[in-house]
Formats: sequence, C-alpha cells, structure tokens
Amino acid sequence: MKISDLLAIELGESVSVANEPFTKIGQAEITLDDGTKMFWLFDDEDHMLSVAPKEDEILYFSQITEEVEPSEVILFQNKEYEFSYEDAGVVKEVNGDARVEEEDRNAFSDYQSKDGEILRIITNENSGEVIGYSGRTVSEEDLSEI
Repeated sequence: MKISDLLAIELGESVSVANEPFTKIGQAEITLDDGTKMFWLFDDEDHMLSVAPKEDEILYFSQITEEVEPSEVILFQNKEYEFSYEDAGVVKEVNGDARVEEEDRNAFSDYQSKDGEILRIITNENSGEVIGYSGRTVSEEDLSEI
C-alpha cells in the first residue's frame, strides 16, 4: 500500500500496519517550520502513524504512559535512546479525533535506540501538554488493506 493510499483512507476504515489492525479515527496535517507537510493518523487504541510523504517516512507509534524528560540520552524500559531529530510545526487541518487542535503549535523530539526503536516526545506549545510515543519505522510493504 502506498503512502497516498494510506492518507486517503476514510475515518473508521482499517488497514494492517506490520500485521496489526489500525482503524483510523483521526488525522492531522502539520506544516513544519520549513514548509514540509507531515500527517499524524490516530486510531482508537492509542496508536499513531506519523507520515512524512516527502521523505517516504512512516513511523508507527504506541502512546506511552510514563513521563519522559527530554535530554541527550533517555533511559526507557531498560533501553538507551539517543537524541536523533527534532522539529516543530503548526496543525493546519484536523479530521476526526486527532488529539490535536487546529492552529496548535507542536514541537517534537525523536530518540533512537541501537535496535532502531524510536521514542517521540511531543509538546503542545499552546497548552504545555506533553505526550510520549514509542515505536519504529515501517515501510509501504508493511501496510495492507484488511
């Protein structure tokens, strides 16, 4: 399944992501500071797909309940994660239950472990709310219709 197909699925429709069902209940379009578009898709199980079409990047995350403080190295579930990327952008469009509001500015930092796991910490700069996610990169081959 192509990224364009993933972004086109309707609210309430399901796809398989790395052999796990993902039912889309919300989608947010974020315009990053450099003008690039990113999409966050949410399901009803506290999962999020972060899709950067220009980079052909798909990250599959599960929300974490533990509070994680940003630093150069984060110890999470007995694993070290090193800082790898940060960016920020403004939510331009929201469909369904996307857990973010239009015009909110969100900053996020990614941390990666040696085995490729990724921690993402998202800070809503309007409300101050911080949400953490744990996940990994998936490819278009990992996506399929159910």
